[in-house]
Amino acid sequence: MQDSKGWTVEQLVYVSRSVRGVNSAIGMSDILAEARPNNARDGITGCLTAIDGRFVQVVEGEPDKLDDLVNRLVRDERHTELRVLERRTVAERAFPQWDMLSPVLVTAEIDDLRRLMRDDSPGGLDDFIGPLQTALARQSEVLHEARTLSGGPPPEASNDDEAVQTA
Repeated sequence: MQDSKGWTVEQLVYVSRSVRGVNSAIGMSDILAEARPNNARDGITGCLTAIDGRFVQVVEGEPDKLDDLVNRLVRDERHTELRVLERRTVAERAFPQWDMLSPVLVTAEIDDLRRLMRDDSPGGLDDFIGPLQTALARQSEVLHEARTLSGGPPPEASNDDEAVQTA
């Protein structure tokens, strides 16, 4: 399918093993700091998290830009054993506002993603996107509530780990 600019949009999900045993957004801060400007430049959006020293990332963008990204990821020395689980053309992005973010996950989401990351799992993109979008929606609600209770300004879209997406 094509996005609003007439470009074909694809999504892919991959898993890999961190060489440093990264397990949190804080541990991924250098990766996120590097990925965000590159992804913004290339029109790539997505979501990255780490569980049990393994990365899982859903990325979306133009096919040639995703090819370039995968080639960079394969050469990235911060992880090994990169395995693309699924790649497909989509009608719309799952993470249209985020050049890259890393949500805070609860135990149920971690368990779901851990199960999907197993080598014998038949899980695909939709299976991975579900828990990630649930985590983002929960974060958005929590931050909106906190800002409402504090009398602060309404939440604005951001690419921070505490990002809030507003309608």
